[in-house]
Amino acid sequence: MVWQTLTCPKKDSICHKPEENNLLGSTFLRHGYLAIIGRFAYICAMQHWKFIFITFGCKVNQYETQSLREAWSALGGEECSAPSLADVLCINSCAITAKGERDARNAVYRLRREAPEGRIILTGCSARLFAAYTPRANAIWAQPDLIVPQEEKYRLLAGPWVDMEDSPTEGEKTVTAFPPFRIAGFTRARPVLKVQDGCAHRCTYCIVPQTRGKPRSRPVRDIIDEARLLLASGHAELMISGINLAQYGRDSDTGDFWSLLRSLDEALAPEFAGRARLRISSLEPGQLNRRGLDVLRSCSMLCPHLHISLQHASQAILKRMGRGHYTPTQLENALTELASHWPVMGLGADIIVGFPGETEEDLRMLLELIERLPLSYAHVFPYSARPGTAAANFAGQIPHAVKLQRAARVRTLVEQKKKSFLQAQCTLSRMLVAPEKPSHALGKVKAASDTADLASPEHSCEIKGVNEYYVACSMPIPQGAVQGTDLPQGLLAVRPVSWHAQGLVVEPLEEQHSPPPDLQTLLP
Repeated sequence: MVWQTLTCPKKDSICHKPEENNLLGSTFLRHGYLAIIGRFAYICAMQHWKFIFITFGCKVNQYETQSLREAWSALGGEECSAPSLADVLCINSCAITAKGERDARNAVYRLRREAPEGRIILTGCSARLFAAYTPRANAIWAQPDLIVPQEEKYRLLAGPWVDMEDSPTEGEKTVTAFPPFRIAGFTRARPVLKVQDGCAHRCTYCIVPQTRGKPRSRPVRDIIDEARLLLASGHAELMISGINLAQYGRDSDTGDFWSLLRSLDEALAPEFAGRARLRISSLEPGQLNRRGLDVLRSCSMLCPHLHISLQHASQAILKRMGRGHYTPTQLENALTELASHWPVMGLGADIIVGFPGETEEDLRMLLELIERLPLSYAHVFPYSARPGTAAANFAGQIPHAVKLQRAARVRTLVEQKKKSFLQAQCTLSRMLVAPEKPSHALGKVKAASDTADLASPEHSCEIKGVNEYYVACSMPIPQGAVQGTDLPQGLLAVRPVSWHAQGLVVEPLEEQHSPPPDLQTLLP
């Protein structure tokens, strides 16, 4: 094992009480190993080593994990599928909710048990919080070997042996440049295209500005070049993502998000329109102004799907959230205008229930808005108090049981809206699916059966993917048809056959330029 050549007396991996926590320190750094960091890098460069990533949270985190994956592979590392096989285990964490922070601590403990000799690295938005965390008395927990705060994550591009000794102090940190993450591929069929990082809005419930820093925008030319590379390699859909797309361009002269979207479409459409598409990860309701609507209508590669950071319907609650810069009426008016351009569209939303001060009247307003909106899905979160945010100290905190009960009421209504949307999707004669790569498309392959229920997500061997309206689709492959050809690339024209709770069952249309896909060479 590479790491054994570096260890002095080895301390217990599972800690029953915390040591002195140093944010940029670790078991590795606190025990005087800095003198042999150079040797460590040399050994890793010369010997075969394996790594694994555990990624939590947003699509930006997924993008950054992919960038690290490519960098470590180029340095001679090999990704493996099980923690017990890995020499390096990197947790890319999330802190948007208390659960995300808890997931990071649990992952460290689990990985320490599964890979006691492995080098565990914790990075991402929970890293700084982990370093400041004090467990309860007699708690059994584990320490990572290295903690890399989110703003320093890019340093891991140089490898898992990164030297954090020269990291800037709190007073010295001035993160202004866009992080140097780049990708040339993606583990899934629909890559994330990161265009923005950071946020300066400071919603009263949100810890992201503390973990991601100020807004930084990626140069338009770099975005277009990476997008073209990904589409040319066969990917059929790109998810345009950032921490807060509404703040794209505020730190530079790149233009705003709508300028970027128009530039992307104009640059890529001549070569890829009809063969690939673009999707926006999330928008603020306030972005759907006249200019935004004009750009949405003009882009030929854009999916008819929007995901809105709505959060609530009550203007009083929105103001307490620090989100009084838009009204639900703005969203409703924008959707009415878009309906003539997108008569069918997918619409998702983020919703927080149980925010401090929320009354039954506020909840009623939220339920009524959901009833009016043409939602196809929503992510409903009971409010989670985050230490260090203003809302954590607000009066009127809602009891946990009440938050859960209110969230359940909202989810029930959302599920009804989703069901209606799926039923309406079944009336469409044609849709385009971006099929997943084999490892994600096939999942657990089950034996085919002539009597299998096509509306069941458990049916046989399937091609899986997402249509333009952001609905999960599966295409069952009868056992007799499974032979010979590869999973199709590009957009697959299909028609819906039936629906189930997770999405649609579809079948290919005869207009395909290639024969129906066979998966024999892909089966285990």
